[in-house]
Amino acid sequence: MTAPFQVLPTDTLLPPPEGCPTVRHPLHSFDEFTRLRSIVVGTPVGANHPDIETSFENFFRVPEDPELRRRAVGPVPQVVIDEIEEDIAGFVRALRDHGVEVIRPVAVDSGSRFRTPHWESSQLYSLMPRDCVLVVGDLFIEVPSPSRARYFETFAFRPFMEAYLAKGAHAVAAPKPILGAETYEPGVGTGITERELLFDAANCIRVGRDVFIDVNHSANRRAVGWLERTLRGLVGDQIRVHGMSLGYDHVDVTLVPLRPGVVLIDPAKVTDRTIPPQFKNWDKVVVEEVMPTRDYGLPYPLASNDGIGRNVLVLDPETVVVDEIQAPLIRALEKRKFRVIPLPYRHGRTLGGSWHCITLDTNREGGLENYF
Repeated sequence: MTAPFQVLPTDTLLPPPEGCPTVRHPLHSFDEFTRLRSIVVGTPVGANHPDIETSFENFFRVPEDPELRRRAVGPVPQVVIDEIEEDIAGFVRALRDHGVEVIRPVAVDSGSRFRTPHWESSQLYSLMPRDCVLVVGDLFIEVPSPSRARYFETFAFRPFMEAYLAKGAHAVAAPKPILGAETYEPGVGTGITERELLFDAANCIRVGRDVFIDVNHSANRRAVGWLERTLRGLVGDQIRVHGMSLGYDHVDVTLVPLRPGVVLIDPAKVTDRTIPPQFKNWDKVVVEEVMPTRDYGLPYPLASNDGIGRNVLVLDPETVVVDEIQAPLIRALEKRKFRVIPLPYRHGRTLGGSWHCITLDTNREGGLENYF
């Protein structure tokens, strides 16, 4: 006879399941720029180029050449994996030298195929936790990505999420989208509809009490209302959610708060007309010249050259990690008295993301400050 189920006191925290990493700090992150204490750094191991279908073409710019498309699909070449891991190793050393706790997700074989009642696909990678998981304070939000290949991407991140839950963190998942044909506007790469709630976490910027979400090809207007209602229900009126519409892709290459009063912008997308009013009086770091990135290791790149150079990671209000080839950006930051840590990252374009994309900060010093 089995033992009766025992109800635990509401303040009881169970230990994480076996195999979860050990984390020193609790989940606590309200912004992009106060002192960083803990961070997750993704892994390229098992990375895969998934099928080219409607949802993939909605976000990634895919060439029409059928031969390039055919050759791209499948496991990412091992030489690319090795070079990314080599660059990440140097990045992890720099983070630890700065006193930052580094957590790595489990590697998965993203080439494994899966099927829903509506479509079939393979996965992408476990390299960019920033895209699939949003952190607001002590809350994880699993987001409803419009990319079919990313449907189960958070599974690789569950072990570290469980470790934080065991330290008192909270978690909520948005409704799983169907991602049927009606989810996408007719035509190739024309965007998403409002049929169901959709957004990537990398469309969000956190600035203390204020969260901004960019409505574009990977986030719709429904996401703004859902995120506002969800956060209000969990933390009350302490968080303010703002919708905006600046660019085609993830906002962390478009509008990047570096410290209170200073923001890095893409001048092609952020103008006096489009910038959120809260940032109008901030000092805007404008770098017209983005240096061409290195050769990519796939038949075509998954990111454009202009944006990826602005994908930086702020370690504290004085320190920024930048791709070492972005000399004009480095000069602009040093002019504003930032300490720049230049590091090599050879495959930002190859797999579509650099230092900010491949990370997820899980503990920063700041709280619910009002920076505006």
